[in-house]
Amino acid sequence: MSFKLTAERSKWASGAFALALALIVFASVFRGGNRFVPLIGLEWLGLGVVALMGLAALAAGQWPSGWGQTGAGRWGLLALVLAPLGLAAVQGLGSTGQAPLAGWAGALVGAPVVAMLVAGLSANAAQTQTLWRAWLWVALAQAALGFLQLGEWEALRFGLVSGENLIGFFASKNTYSNFMVMAIPLAVFGLLSPAARGERRHQPWLWGAGLFVLLAAISLSTSRTGIATGLLTALLSVALLAPGRKADSAGKRSGLNRRWLWLGAAALLGAVALAGGLDWVERFDAERLAADDATRGLMREATWQGAMAYWPWGSGLGSYRWVFPAFHPPELGRHLVDLAHNDYLQLLMELGVWFVAIAGLALALVVRRALALGRALRNRRGGWREADRLAVACGLGALATALHALVDYPFHIPANAMFAAFLLGVFLREPGEETGAELG
Repeated sequence: MSFKLTAERSKWASGAFALALALIVFASVFRGGNRFVPLIGLEWLGLGVVALMGLAALAAGQWPSGWGQTGAGRWGLLALVLAPLGLAAVQGLGSTGQAPLAGWAGALVGAPVVAMLVAGLSANAAQTQTLWRAWLWVALAQAALGFLQLGEWEALRFGLVSGENLIGFFASKNTYSNFMVMAIPLAVFGLLSPAARGERRHQPWLWGAGLFVLLAAISLSTSRTGIATGLLTALLSVALLAPGRKADSAGKRSGLNRRWLWLGAAALLGAVALAGGLDWVERFDAERLAADDATRGLMREATWQGAMAYWPWGSGLGSYRWVFPAFHPPELGRHLVDLAHNDYLQLLMELGVWFVAIAGLALALVVRRALALGRALRNRRGGWREADRLAVACGLGALATALHALVDYPFHIPANAMFAAFLLGVFLREPGEETGAELG
């Protein structure tokens, strides 16, 4: 009987792992998944991942190892995973919300995002490595496509006028750059990983080249938020992911010399600046920043007014474009505003107190994990173990999107939301004894 259950679990888990890889491959195609027909495909793949992983967990009769050892942590993660379905039920079946059908549609859009969150939480070490490297390859492919858009191939521009910024498969330079910023800590992790450096096939120049490609594409996109978060993420990654130097019995220290590491990072950033040109510097002019933010400031103020008007239950998930016209500032003219350019304010308007509860839960889980990583660092003189170092890299990638969401809408682009959810899942998982059976 036990053998039969193990076989069933392996079958369901293997299918979930295959579908998760398919989600990663197709996530950024068709404007980052932000088109109705391809989005339906992503939703079905996401539902398949969640269903198969649920069946695998039931067959195993136990929680996946990455969900922690305490009930509070496990139930908190489960509540976070089930939040989209709960919101759809509350706003679709209850009396709250101005667009109930939009709530159900929002829940379906959340399926691939939840699938990536659970994949990050539940995959074992080998599977996690495959998944994060797949995300990195997809990001590098987007960067390469952006470089090709600088050429004369009209078919690759997707409506771009010659001389405009590269966008890859995305609809805007901001969501394009954010997608690649999330991959920067993964490239740094691969470059500085002690385990990877010990592999016979490890070639540091390949990781360095990948990091250069990502940074150069972000620079050429001229997205101010992408450049700022990319630079911050790169510097934090070098500072936090570099392994400590260990002393042998003779007192001789081995490992990376941080002085040379920082010199190498400075040289890489200098090369990126020269390769990408300095046109992006003009976009950080103080007067230009103030002028460009004026319009978004009006949108933020109007969205806050809408959030207070629909407090505490919100206008309904996905209803922003239908309810915002009632708060549309005259200064914005007759332009259609379907996104607030601040995901937190928009979700507060749509979800009200439910968003506060979910955001509070997510923040509590993040702080709990960050404190655990801090304790782990203090207890290990040589630095974090490999799993914790990967968690830090993924946490930095998710942080970049959390910051980007203050001035844009990455949470509303399926590919970006899926990538961020996976990174968050890996960050929140609590590495324990690996059984190898979670995802196949």
